[in-house]
Amino acid sequence: MRVTLKDIAAKVGVDPSAVSLALNDRTVGKLSVELARKIREVAAQVGYRRNLSATHLAMGKTQCIGVILSYLDHYPYNHYFNLISQACNKLGYHAVPLAIGRRSLFEHSTFNMGRVHVDGMIVLDYTADASQDDLAGRLAGYPLVGRITDPGMARPNFPNVLIDYCEGTSKLLRHIVARGWRKFIFVVEEDPSRPHGRNDGRLLAAHEERAIRDTSKSLGLPIDYEQNVIRTPARGAKARYDAMLHYLMQQRLEPGVCLVQDGADGVSGTYAALVKMGYAVGQDVAVAAMGAIPPWEHVEPVPTFVWERCEEISRLLVKLSVNGIEQTKKYSKRAQFNYETALHEFGAVPEVT
Repeated sequence: MRVTLKDIAAKVGVDPSAVSLALNDRTVGKLSVELARKIREVAAQVGYRRNLSATHLAMGKTQCIGVILSYLDHYPYNHYFNLISQACNKLGYHAVPLAIGRRSLFEHSTFNMGRVHVDGMIVLDYTADASQDDLAGRLAGYPLVGRITDPGMARPNFPNVLIDYCEGTSKLLRHIVARGWRKFIFVVEEDPSRPHGRNDGRLLAAHEERAIRDTSKSLGLPIDYEQNVIRTPARGAKARYDAMLHYLMQQRLEPGVCLVQDGADGVSGTYAALVKMGYAVGQDVAVAAMGAIPPWEHVEPVPTFVWERCEEISRLLVKLSVNGIEQTKKYSKRAQFNYETALHEFGAVPEVT
């Protein structure tokens, strides 16, 4: 049987309103410290649980923050959601995943945002639409915070955090070339079950394409990802393994080739296929990734990859969201933050020609 405020009041010998004040931390000038402590102790002893629905109704808030992300089964989105959930919990909020697929947020074919019961939204992969509609208007006035990975895109008029993956991809390619690997094959996802999938059908994001083009030009080294590509139906290890094995059974890799994946998801499958076909990673061929390695991927030697400070960025995204929800003045309504991506470098490799 559920314990009520009246039950606690009867045990303490006070009015139910006094119990409500004590349990909602509104005792200043109304209840003594000793009485408030006694009420809380009795509430704990009898196993009282607050009715969150009633509390939220009284507050006019849900204490929930929606997290708009592409897919919960893709890294780093699932990693980010876990970190955001932890940051929300510390501030008295709950994170709610709102997966919409890799479509522009402006498309009306996504779910009805107006029926989502949250106080604010964090957009983990913000991409502007060609129509240049106002995202704040599209999402019915929710306080918004965005994570952006393309520095060439116009910054939105709500708080946002830019992680410069364009520069990160450029640093990755420059590092590979400096180590002697001058031939590239790109391992990219092309899921036929999601034709709308990535960037209107492009295999790589716009900032990755731009980084490859600009970096190859500055280095005087032709890098054509469209002509040198291994397509995988998904990013998992099995899909990477099958696609790589099929490719390697058709043709032999040239000396000095570096395989660059669109993300490190499934890199263990890429390694397994290479080993099966007799290649030594780091000697015959190099592997790099335009994204961090998920914790469940175990490979040796560890490849070069681009990564971002997810923990710090997650805390900032949540702080910006709570700032907008509670209308504090810690950050402006158009606050912008910039982060550089870091490069994890693989160990020394022999000279290749």
